[in-house]
Amino acid sequence: MPKMDDYDVKTTRVIIFGQEYVLKSSESEAYTHKISGYVDRRMKEIAHEMNIGDTAKVAIMAALDIADRLLQHRAMQDVDQTRTLSAVQRLGQFLDGVQKDGEAA
Repeated sequence: MPKMDDYDVKTTRVIIFGQEYVLKSSESEAYTHKISGYVDRRMKEIAHEMNIGDTAKVAIMAALDIADRLLQHRAMQDVDQTRTLSAVQRLGQFLDGVQKDGEAA
């Protein structure tokens, strides 16, 4: 028996590094093309920059590059979130002090 999610699955044909793939995803066809286009561009850039002809090696290098970019982005988000939380806490302490000063007057 099919799962409820199976009804939302779309099949999209994409070309990555000269090879056609049929992808199934619950995401829109436009989004599937967007991410496959990104992978295709990175693979072509890496193949050109590093002069690699072996598709498997290019795919591994592209996967490592994309994973590195993702992890760096997440780390920056964590830093931003920590800074924001710290600033909010300092602001809260400041406002608590102002409120106490106002009550004492």
